[in-house]
Amino acid sequence: MKENTRPVYRKKIKRPIPVEKVLARALKKAGIENDIARYRFVLHWPEIVGEEIAKRSRPEYLRNNTLVVRTTTSAWAQELTFQKNVIVRRLNRFLGRGDAIKDIMFYVGS
Repeated sequence: MKENTRPVYRKKIKRPIPVEKVLARALKKAGIENDIARYRFVLHWPEIVGEEIAKRSRPEYLRNNTLVVRTTTSAWAQELTFQKNVIVRRLNRFLGRGDAIKDIMFYVGS
């Protein structure tokens, strides 16, 4: 036996909506918009730190405003430690918040 159902009418859209806007609305509705925004720098790592550094490092996770970055060698971990303040400033500028990332820890991993 079929129940009486009414058709669902949606507002007609005159032009396509960019996926970015649709995702932003969905993330906001799900309550995870800020969490996702905090990690968008991962996709833009090469732009932020430069191609040479990006080839030899990768952001792994963020905990208590400290970013943990994996490097290919101990020499690169040491070099990036010297550049830590510059990288923190670039990341915070990219994120639009001066306090999003306060420190970076580098470790050697495969």
